[in-house]
Amino acid sequence: MAASSLSPPAPANVNVVLDGLDALASRVTDLKKETLEKETAVLEAIIKRVVPLVPLLDKDQVCSCRCRITITHDRIDAPLDGKAYFYSENNIILYENGQLVRTHRYGDFRVSPGQSWEFFDEYPLDASSAVEAIGLDAIVAGIIKALEEASEAIILPTEVEARLAALSKILEDLK
Repeated sequence: MAASSLSPPAPANVNVVLDGLDALASRVTDLKKETLEKETAVLEAIIKRVVPLVPLLDKDQVCSCRCRITITHDRIDAPLDGKAYFYSENNIILYENGQLVRTHRYGDFRVSPGQSWEFFDEYPLDASSAVEAIGLDAIVAGIIKALEEASEAIILPTEVEARLAALSKILEDLK
């Protein structure tokens, strides 16, 4: 049998390569942590600036409810039988008090006959958890969308409109 021209690496060479990977993995972990910290600080600054605008941005104001903007929305419908369907809806919401929450609403809907049901869960998030869960880009995009929708639907005094335009630019630059 002929000897192969490729020889297996010496154990010492494998250890050198693995040592290099350990250092690289550690550096990547540190960079991820630093990035999360900076993105969290950016999100906290954005929230601080957007919270005073939440009552103006809330499209579905009901006097008995807290003002809010929906930052992300994801809904899935699955047909059951007849005109019935199951739904699952996930949202990230910013309330007028600055609280971020992830909501999950799910259930089934039936025209009739039959009983419909629904469950609603709400999970408070801090800025860091929100960035980890869906990412700063998605959150900023949702806030920008809410700002754009409000600027199209509401006639604002010139001073507030200028502030809204400046905030939209800042959010776009942060993106």
